[in-house]
Amino acid sequence: MAATIIDDNVVKGPLFGIVDEAMTFIKKHINLSYHFDGSIQRKERWQYPLEALRELLLNCIVHRDYKNFSDIVIKIFDDRILFTNPGRLYGQLSLADLKRNDYVSSIRNKLVAEAFYLTGDIERYGTGFVRIREFLEGYPELTLSVEELGDFFKVEILLTDQVTTQVTTQVFKLLEVLDKPLSRRELQEKLSLRNREHFRKNYLQPALSQGLIAMSNPDKPRAADQKYSITERGRACLAEKKADD
Repeated sequence: MAATIIDDNVVKGPLFGIVDEAMTFIKKHINLSYHFDGSIQRKERWQYPLEALRELLLNCIVHRDYKNFSDIVIKIFDDRILFTNPGRLYGQLSLADLKRNDYVSSIRNKLVAEAFYLTGDIERYGTGFVRIREFLEGYPELTLSVEELGDFFKVEILLTDQVTTQVTTQVFKLLEVLDKPLSRRELQEKLSLRNREHFRKNYLQPALSQGLIAMSNPDKPRAADQKYSITERGRACLAEKKADD
C-alpha cells in the first residue's frame, strides 16, 4: 500500500495520562471538517471517529503484555492510522471472534482494567471492539483491520477507495425527498420503503459514503435523535441531474 507517513509517535507515560496525551497527538495530525444540518450551529466531523480511536487506545493499555518492554506505537499515514500493541490476543480469543458481537474476552491485566472501569473510561469488560465497530458505522468510507504479527497485535483503520462515483437512481430518490433534516424512519416513510436493511444498503450508506448527505450526530451513528441532511455536494449533484433531465 503506497502512502506517505504524516507522523508517528511512541506513547510513554503514566497509564492515566497516556490516553489524553495520545489523543492530543492524533488530533493534531488528522483532518477536521465542518458541515451544517439545517440548524445555525455547524457540526464537526473528524477524519476518524474520536470515540473509536479512544477505545482503541484504552484497549492497547488494558490488554497489552507488560512483560514485553516494547512501547505502544501509533502511526498516522495519509490514508490510515495504525496501532501496534505489544502482546498477542490473550486466552482463547481469535481474530475471527473480534468480528462478533457476542465474543468473550479474557482479561490479561485485571487490575489495570478495573482501574479504568472505576474511572468510567471502560463501560463493560469485553465490549471494546463491538463499540469500535458501532462508532465506525457513521464512517462507511473507513475499514477496520486486525492482525497478529509476531508478538504484536495490530489494528488499522484505513480509508477505502469509493465503491462507485456514479450516483444511483436510489440515491437520487433519497436526495429529492431530503428537503429538511429527517430521521431514518421519516426517510423510509417518504420513500415508501419498509425493509430497513434494504434502505440502509442501497440508499443511506451510498449517499453517506459519497458525501451527498451528512449525519446530525456523526460521532454517534445510532443516536435516537439522529437525522440526515443533504450536503452542498448533494445539492450540486441533484441540480446537475435536474439540468440534464
